[in-house]
Amino acid sequence: MSSSMPPSRPASPSSRAQEKARVVRAFQEGKDWREVATAYDVNYHTTHRAVLAAGVEPKQRDGLRPSSVKMTVEVINKLEDLIDEDYRMTLQQLLDRLHSDIGVDVSVASVHRALEGMLYSTKRLRIEKDTINPSVNKEKRKGFVTVPNKHIKKGNMVVFQDETNFNLYLSRNEGWSRIGERAEVQLPPSKGSNLHVQGGVSSWSGLVLLQTHEGSVKKLEEARFIADLFVSVPRSEEYVELQQANVVMVTDNVPAHNEVERLAR
Repeated sequence: MSSSMPPSRPASPSSRAQEKARVVRAFQEGKDWREVATAYDVNYHTTHRAVLAAGVEPKQRDGLRPSSVKMTVEVINKLEDLIDEDYRMTLQQLLDRLHSDIGVDVSVASVHRALEGMLYSTKRLRIEKDTINPSVNKEKRKGFVTVPNKHIKKGNMVVFQDETNFNLYLSRNEGWSRIGERAEVQLPPSKGSNLHVQGGVSSWSGLVLLQTHEGSVKKLEEARFIADLFVSVPRSEEYVELQQANVVMVTDNVPAHNEVERLAR
């Protein structure tokens, strides 16, 4: 009685792995790995992928590869130099300069993180003109500090004089309105002359003289106030303690102060 052949069982995953390992070992030893794959009935494409993977170095799974590190010390120093060159450069402009100057290609997020790590942040720009504080103007203003200091060292009484306009109208500057509408209030036009306040102060005794004047302050009104100020100074405690000291008036160069010294005399 003839006996039938037992049915073949499918190979287990562990045996398949062992067979692929034998094929890879044959490849590494320089043998014909195709014959080994045929002998163990391993699929050609499966063994081919295993052989290719065996000939490549394993990938590094943790840490950073040297080729992926873009934000080096050189790049960070370059970023700092670019920002010092122009504070208004955008992130995209910084990327373009890094590429053109040192040949480094990084992302916008990398530059942003690097700038945050360097304690840089965006701020509202302050516009300063080149003619604001040149050395010539500083030298001219130097006399306004050195000359009063000389009088102070001599024991003279220095009085600073100026004037300003004063607004008598007081009103709340906030009000309720619906969203999308303005909060407006109708007011009558102002009538009459503006009120100006004239004053003279000393760094030691404080307020020396205070006067109000309706209308604009012209040369004649300014000269009258200077004359009144000279009369008030000898009555102050500071002048009495200084004992026959000179009085020095310090004022600015507005048109109303022109020739005030001659008119006060």
